[in-house]
Amino acid sequence: MGRHSVRAQTSSSRIDHINASKQPVTTTPTATDPVPLTPIADAADFNSHFRWENVPGLNTIITDLLGTEPRDGKLVIPHGDNVPGTIRWQLDAGVEINLRPGGDSGIINFGFMDATRFPGRNNNPHFYGEGQGYAPFTEAQKAAARIAVQNWDDFIAPEFQEVSVGPGVKGWAQNSADIWLANTFTGPAQAWAYYPGGSRIASDVWIADPRANGSNGQLNPGFYGLLTLNHELGHSLGLLHPGSYNFGDDTDGDGVPDPINYTTDAEYFQDSTQFTIMSYFGGEETGQQPVDWNVFRYVYPSTPMVDDIFVVQQKYGAEMNTRTGDTVYGFNSTGDVTNEAMKFHTGEMSTMFTIWDAGGNDTLDLSGYYTNSVIDLREGAYSSAGGWGAYDPAVAGTNPLDLTAAQVLAIIDATNKAAGFTSGRPAPANYYPEYFYDLYLQGGVQLRDANGVLQVDDDGNPIYINEGISWKDITGSGPDGANFLMQQNIGIAYGAIIENAIGGHGDDRINGNQAENHFTGGAGADTFVIADYSGVISDPTDTTDWSKTVVDTSVDTIMDFNHAEGDKVDLASFGHDTVTNVQYIGTDLTFSANGHDYTVHVLGAGFDPNTDIVYG
Repeated sequence: MGRHSVRAQTSSSRIDHINASKQPVTTTPTATDPVPLTPIADAADFNSHFRWENVPGLNTIITDLLGTEPRDGKLVIPHGDNVPGTIRWQLDAGVEINLRPGGDSGIINFGFMDATRFPGRNNNPHFYGEGQGYAPFTEAQKAAARIAVQNWDDFIAPEFQEVSVGPGVKGWAQNSADIWLANTFTGPAQAWAYYPGGSRIASDVWIADPRANGSNGQLNPGFYGLLTLNHELGHSLGLLHPGSYNFGDDTDGDGVPDPINYTTDAEYFQDSTQFTIMSYFGGEETGQQPVDWNVFRYVYPSTPMVDDIFVVQQKYGAEMNTRTGDTVYGFNSTGDVTNEAMKFHTGEMSTMFTIWDAGGNDTLDLSGYYTNSVIDLREGAYSSAGGWGAYDPAVAGTNPLDLTAAQVLAIIDATNKAAGFTSGRPAPANYYPEYFYDLYLQGGVQLRDANGVLQVDDDGNPIYINEGISWKDITGSGPDGANFLMQQNIGIAYGAIIENAIGGHGDDRINGNQAENHFTGGAGADTFVIADYSGVISDPTDTTDWSKTVVDTSVDTIMDFNHAEGDKVDLASFGHDTVTNVQYIGTDLTFSANGHDYTVHVLGAGFDPNTDIVYG
């Protein structure tokens, strides 16, 4: 369907990021009474009669691309069709491309406000309230912001360039850079940013000072402070929330921001941080399991996710110089992988990220895990890696619900220390084994501050996390649900071709793509999925219909098939009754299906085509 014409939001409007509902992993108190905010200006008509805040989600906008039954009352965009969830909503309802930072220069300048005066609530106020209670970023915040900037820079054709502000507020106010970043004591509980435009404040990013909101000081991969920086920079580039909600919304007019939750505010199923960091809702809402049970911590995305990358590349063009060599992600990562979230080391917390890679012969390596992994190399797909027992074969495969509290607490303590989360103060390095045990397995946990003091509300009542519901119930990781492993935490961006996969010590499932794939299962009973990926898939470099036609003529290679370990070749995608003429000669498995002949190189030991093939 055609693109709608829409005017941009005014550059004087700001978009605000709410405190995430997963804040219990932060033991530092956060601001609870944010200053009331100026309402966001409305985007204008889609056409002659639609306004974006009144359109009932993607059901109206991209009906021609949809076709599945709703889940929990929300429209589901078909995963098999590779239709990114937020694309048309973001592009049709979002900020126009001609208002992007940097204009047509190809350079997006960013910098950090560096005032000579220390924070005060009324230091040199400017219009729109900027400058009140400001403070420069700490060096740690600057380092994290550069990582967030690099994330976006990896995806889009314009180049980011750091510039100096010039001393004091005057230099900051008069400088013509596109994006400034600073702390504030007078904004919302978390952060805000402005959309691109022509004014001085356009694309500026303001973060609630970590001294007022400790989560903004949690800047390591997987933590909330880094997610906040990524999210607000997304706004500075023109990305919206994927629904008509925003921090400070007050539709009932009582002067108090309305509660925002997935059930009432998400307009389509994939509105979660699994698909887009611009969402307010956690990935558990869409079936992701974002708790790393190995350290009992909630994991936040460390990069923009699959839909974010597609949207921003449509706006700015794709960066085709990002990691064009033979790159390894995960364990044994190559030097061109500079983002720590994508570089795995034994003992650390699992991370959540999406890979954009512009070329080369590339590999996703999960060889260091003792847990079962799912590797899916298809564009727009998600892999699952890490979790309970990831680095300890004695723990992998056990169920924490079958252990005593003392046993689980000992494992939590050991794995947190191995990951570098010491029990000393101050936050964010602190952790409380008993707290996490109760939170994730028992529920009914009371919030504590960085000193371990129980927190109460204005009426003196204890503040409980998750209203007494444990995370094993929320994520479906209990005895009747999934196992206690990370699920769908590694995305592959549309247009990124990752050719090779390496599994670990568990029973892994490996799914390839249209490229010449090389699969290494490692130890365990591994399943190698063979399929024909011919068809139409999404393409961020195509600005006409966002798609490309793929003819899959690849010949995949299984590097280490092991019959004795229980390895299998899965041909179920071809249909149970369509696979014929199966032969195994030398190292070649050949077969016919649906009028085509296929070959798979099967290297290793003991492959038996009579017992080692799964047909459906």
